[in-house]
Amino acid sequence: MSEKEEKVIVRKATINLRRKYGRTKQINVVERDAFIPKNLELEIKESILKKKSILATDIALKFDIRVSTAKILLKQYEEEGLIKLFDPTLKLKIYVPAS
Repeated sequence: MSEKEEKVIVRKATINLRRKYGRTKQINVVERDAFIPKNLELEIKESILKKKSILATDIALKFDIRVSTAKILLKQYEEEGLIKLFDPTLKLKIYVPAS
């Protein structure tokens, strides 16, 4: 098997929406790949262990992946014991590194 460089697929587009009275509004649409390449996953794991608190949205913005994919990855890391949920009663899931 030859090792090929895996890339994350990101498509960006700008849409012009027509508003009232001839005004237009531009919206940026970003379509991201649902899968994480192995090299990027290792980089995410290293950065997670250095942080004090971890949110799925922070990871998604930093590494340009989907939020849903980041949530799945964080849940997987929680099951492995790398991170733990800060407060299970909160609606917003905040993770901290397991010590």
